Amino acid sequence: MTENIEEKKFVIKYVFEHVLNGEQEVVVYGNEEKHFGIFWKLRYSWEDSDYEMSDYYQLEFRKAEDVVGSEWSMEIEVDSNLYRNSIIKNKTHSISGYGQNVIVIDLVQIYYSNWQEYLFKENLEAEFHVTIKKMTGFEIPKLLPKLLPKQLPKLINFDDDVAKKFSDVCLMAGNQKFYVSKLFVASHSVYFESLFLGNFSESQKSEIELKDVDPSDLQNFLELINGETFVNDDTVEGLLHLADFFDSKTVFRRCEAFMMNKSEKSLKSKFELAIKYRLEPLQKKCISGMKNKEDVKSVLPEDPFQINQDVWAELLNKAFSFN
Repeated sequence: MTENIEEKKFVIKYVFEHVLNGEQEVVVYGNEEKHFGIFWKLRYSWEDSDYEMSDYYQLEFRKAEDVVGSEWSMEIEVDSNLYRNSIIKNKTHSISGYGQNVIVIDLVQIYYSNWQEYLFKENLEAEFHVTIKKMTGFEIPKLLPKLLPKQLPKLINFDDDVAKKFSDVCLMAGNQKFYVSKLFVASHSVYFESLFLGNFSESQKSEIELKDVDPSDLQNFLELINGETFVNDDTVEGLLHLADFFDSKTVFRRCEAFMMNKSEKSLKSKFELAIKYRLEPLQKKCISGMKNKEDVKSVLPEDPFQINQDVWAELLNKAFSFN
């Protein structure tokens, strides 16, 4: 029996359509998703009792492994959002079993008299934030350790004797020093071009402090403009942040090419980065690649003003194309 006490979190959501339609199936399932070696899906069911008709919103999971003859237990904590109203917050469910492969957990019950409080055009948008606090008896897939940006080995050392010999300025980020050539970094950044070649006092300094710049992101940025590294899903957000901060067309171009052709980030993540950093080709590719209304809904931000009117119009046209 294995035990893992580290917290594991995921979000599962689904739009249940026409929940007031009495002719629908007794049980309706959302899409199945795999998290931490377990298959999860939302389900909706309703019953018409002598007391009052009511809905049940449930979370169903099944163990990924074929062996069902082992004892297991799980403790999860759930927050829910059902369209306008938050129903439960930090509700804990403790469950256990032996030899069972499929389990259903009741999350929310809504009585008919209260339905209209939670529906939008007879649809209910269910979103549940799940935290697995403890689990035993589950085989969690063993993945190779993934290097974080801060753990990536340096391809260029910007503070050794060679770097110091051929540099004329030292950039400080955090407590790290980066010895570089003013002309070289200026050729890849409007920010540094203005700083070093303009009429700023910094142009005469031999050491420049860069506030609010992560040294690992700066390492990746400098390696990229030197042609010694490639963009990946771990480094792209930090690189885009510095490409925007330093106004670097080279880094923007490399990041956008990666996001459009090789990134495995979710549609929502790609779209958010496209909007945040004004990457119009990536934005258009995200919209053109949307396959249904759920894809459109998945990219909508909590703050509607994060998206301009033109983008809203494109998203609406895309949503209407699925009618």
